Amino acid sequence: MAERDLIQQLDQAAGAMLAGAGEPSAGAGAGPEVTELLRMAAMVRDLPAEEFRERLKREVMARALEKGKEEEKQTMTTTTTWIREGFHSITPYLLAPSSARLMDFLKQAFEGEEMLRVPRPDGTIMHAQLKIGDSMIEMGEDPPPPFGVQPTALHLYVKDADAVYRRALEAGATSTHEPVDQPYGDREASVKDPAGNFWYIATNIAKDRGGRYVPEGLHSVTPFLHPHGAPALIDFLKRAFGAEEVSRHEAPAGTVMHAMVRIGDSMIEMGEAHGQWQPLPCSLHLYVPNVDEMYRRAMDAGATSINPPADQPYGDRAAGVIDPHGNRWYVATALGA
Repeated sequence: MAERDLIQQLDQAAGAMLAGAGEPSAGAGAGPEVTELLRMAAMVRDLPAEEFRERLKREVMARALEKGKEEEKQTMTTTTTWIREGFHSITPYLLAPSSARLMDFLKQAFEGEEMLRVPRPDGTIMHAQLKIGDSMIEMGEDPPPPFGVQPTALHLYVKDADAVYRRALEAGATSTHEPVDQPYGDREASVKDPAGNFWYIATNIAKDRGGRYVPEGLHSVTPFLHPHGAPALIDFLKRAFGAEEVSRHEAPAGTVMHAMVRIGDSMIEMGEAHGQWQPLPCSLHLYVPNVDEMYRRAMDAGATSINPPADQPYGDRAAGVIDPHGNRWYVATALGA
């Protein structure tokens, strides 16, 4: 039930009741929660205090709104069954050489929790899933052609950036810059892991955040892209995947210094390639409500097909595309999740 409709029904019925218009009625089409709340209100409607009546009206409406929000939450849960449990809309997929021992690094440096490992006969990892904070990371070692090793840039929010930075170096990472307070409210460092992935390690230290160290709208891990032509990539994401542009900060010359776009419940960050921060085309696992429709949209927006939608033995209907900037998107809808 929409909150506006619920408020209107209760306001009309409560007003009539307080004016002495007979027995309370929620009107045709009202849900049982409205009728029940009005029945309870009728039991005390004859008390004389006007202040009490107004308070009663507010409390009845507040209880009804709480019910409405709970119903909305349940509906949202029902409508997101196309995302596999434990995943967000976007999950980075790391492709690494076996010599990097990326799984061990992620555990030691970032306290990654191993959720799944599918080994090959030679002991290398064909597919694995780890959880870091509230985010899932997928990975594979020695990917076969035409995929190949593919370094990625990732923004990692942690409770203590300094401690995680030190732990990453001890686990075998190389420093790209030491922890420093940034003007946008983060304490931030960066490292390159043994597989060549860049990790921007940050703790949000902005005031009045109630102890939270991850900025609103972000997860523990967020892909960070450095394309040539960020505006064109943003446009592609909008047309292909229905992305919403959340923010864009440009230099005086118009260069995109930092931008965020939302797809589903997840963000992608990006900044125009410059200096040592050059393009690192990545692989991303994207869950959507209808993979067939999203595949067609991506192709119409200029993507190149890796494989068309097909039901997979692991329970997803999945497709693959490469965007005009070289990023691989493995688009999927969980079947019966």
